[in-house]
Amino acid sequence: MEDGRRRVIFWYGIPAYGHMYSNIYLAGRLAESGFRVVYYSLPGFAEEIEGNGCEYRSYPMEPGELELTDGSRIRRLYRLILEYSQKMLPVLMEQARRDRPCAVIFDSLALWGRVAGFWMQVPSFSFYSIAAIRRVGDKGFWEYARGFSGDFWKCPEEVPRILRLKRQLRRDWKIRGLGVKDVLMNQGDWNLMGYSRRFQPGGKNFDASYWFLGPMSMYRKAAERNDFVCRDKTLIYISLGTIFNQNARLLHEIVRQLGKGNGGKSHRPEYSVVMVWGEQAFEGQKEFPENFIVRRWINQGEIMQRASLFITAGGLNSIHEALYYGVPCLMCPQQGEQMLNARQFERLGFGRILKDPSGLGEEVERTIRLRRQWNEQWQREMFETEDIG
Repeated sequence: MEDGRRRVIFWYGIPAYGHMYSNIYLAGRLAESGFRVVYYSLPGFAEEIEGNGCEYRSYPMEPGELELTDGSRIRRLYRLILEYSQKMLPVLMEQARRDRPCAVIFDSLALWGRVAGFWMQVPSFSFYSIAAIRRVGDKGFWEYARGFSGDFWKCPEEVPRILRLKRQLRRDWKIRGLGVKDVLMNQGDWNLMGYSRRFQPGGKNFDASYWFLGPMSMYRKAAERNDFVCRDKTLIYISLGTIFNQNARLLHEIVRQLGKGNGGKSHRPEYSVVMVWGEQAFEGQKEFPENFIVRRWINQGEIMQRASLFITAGGLNSIHEALYYGVPCLMCPQQGEQMLNARQFERLGFGRILKDPSGLGEEVERTIRLRRQWNEQWQREMFETEDIG
């Protein structure tokens, strides 16, 4: 990386907490080693980025305009990545030519980062915070197909816009590889995997360009601390991401079955429940049971050290962070990537998938018991970093 250029790395992130949490520790370690790491995101993420030693730089987009958190509508997500790339690349490339980075690292969704690495002719690294597809037809491809096959055909109105954007990108940036798989899983010269090879479907067949670094989100420097003390009871932590805001039935069952004095069966233990919840999504749910602590944001690592169970949508960072602290997961996947993660985690014996919210209470008890019998060796292997020479 030291070819006469300044020790500058451009990191093109995705402004979503799950994506940033998976890689910000690595970005910070590079900064500690003497690189100037310029990390692109949006203002809401600046404090966390700077707190981990990186230089925050805003994408040339308005807050809220760059939005890639909906993974359930594949065609829409595909079109948005193409559209954002076409819109931002003129400004991003001007900045890259000015600062002359010695390398670029980009989230696997950030097509614009792949283009920047190509045009700057510097080493490029893609960072995967989700399980990868190496090529169409491999094991990862079929695992995703199980969860996303129905979603792929949604939004047929996106097709003309997609075709137009692909023509523009090829014309303006001479970029190849604009198929669905190439854009949703952009590859670099090397690919940094933020999880273990054991977790990757077909991981043994991935070549030396894929570096399995293991999960890192639990090592990041958190910008804030929690403003509450947990009760001295069995603690259940609930954080289901933005998709939770669309699942009123699940919220209802959580309150009904886990809330003190809300009709739960008397033989069940009384739990202390800590939950992340965006209250604007449910105007009708103004109050929660007295054994609930509800916040818009929670320092997850702090809570995991006390929790006996984590109820999660199945995001890769969250389930690995739970595993790091020895907390079994009851998973409620809402889209294909989360379902892939949940199936892998269930196969390894570290969690269960909630199939019917009406049986939440029984599943909570079964999942908590998993901790007594899971494979400690597999748990350790999930956090091993491979020797990449």
